[in-house]
Order: sequence, then structure tokens, then C-alpha cells
Amino acid sequence: MESIAKTLIIITLVYYLIKGLIYLVLWQATYKIQERALAEKKKRQREKDLEESIWHPDQDGI
Repeated sequence: MESIAKTLIIITLVYYLIKGLIYLVLWQATYKIQERALAEKKKRQREKDLEESIWHPDQDGI
């Protein structure tokens, strides 16, 4: 009976370890996606501002 309890405890700990690792990988992936999206947004905004300053140079980028 004691070996069954130890086995169940070990299985439970391994389950939570694997689950935690999966959540860590998913968190890292979503963080990278968010970083890329923010960088792309800034890049598009800079391009838009540059385009507006080219078409409307008298307004100084406004």
C-alpha cells in the first residue's frame, strides 16, 4: 500500500512539472508574439508619420 501511495505522489508531481513546463513554453511563445506585434506596430506608425511628413511638409509632421 505504501508503494502505491509513493507512486501516485510521484506521478502527480511529474504531471504538475510537465504541466508547468507547457505553460512556461506557451507564455514564452505569446510573449515573443506580442513583442513582434508591438515592433511591427511601431514600424508601421513610423512609416505612416514619414509618409505624412513627405506629403505635408509645411505642417511639420502634424
